[in-house]
Amino acid sequence: MNVSQFITPNTLPENNNAVNTKLYILDPLTVIIKLAILSNKPVGTKICIQNNVLYFQEPGPFQAVCRYFYKTNRTDIQYMYNPIQVACQHFLTKEYVQKTPRMKILFKCAQRGLEKLLETYKNCSIIRLCINYYYTLIANYVDDIYNDKIFHKDGMTSLYSQEIVAMLNSQWTREKITVILNLIEFLNGDTMAEDNVKSVENIVNNIDKSTQKILD
Repeated sequence: MNVSQFITPNTLPENNNAVNTKLYILDPLTVIIKLAILSNKPVGTKICIQNNVLYFQEPGPFQAVCRYFYKTNRTDIQYMYNPIQVACQHFLTKEYVQKTPRMKILFKCAQRGLEKLLETYKNCSIIRLCINYYYTLIANYVDDIYNDKIFHKDGMTSLYSQEIVAMLNSQWTREKITVILNLIEFLNGDTMAEDNVKSVENIVNNIDKSTQKILD
């Protein structure tokens, strides 16, 4: 299914004019990694974004309270749109994948995280449409299609300037990426999955702090 033919920026959830959109800029590769982590979370896990960091809110009696307290809602999903595309553009180029072929495994795992979100929002058609669109953005690179007409710029796109993207991507050294890819392979094998998820989260938490400093 070619989801992009049904979606333009105008069909995505609208930005609230009162929102400081700069606080919703996210590190592109971190979004992909967190979606991969989400693939190991229970259905019903939702996301929220606070101060340039994407957090998980797992299902339970306090999820609704937390989402009310932090004033988050399902439209936070819209802010993953640009970072997913930016991550694909940088980390799934033919040249990059040739040097680091396991990177595709990470992005495929992120697609499984999106599938979990589809289950979580099974009763919300517009959110499911957006999530399917994000899945298609990743598939465009994972499947070596490279159709540059699939992505449509929106109001957040200009915030991901070349300078900002370069600074964000520079956080990910070859060593850090190698560790992440090793842990993701363990997650796929379901060997000590819980421990490996925590290890990935610890690495990403440090990147989150670094991201906040870059964007401060």
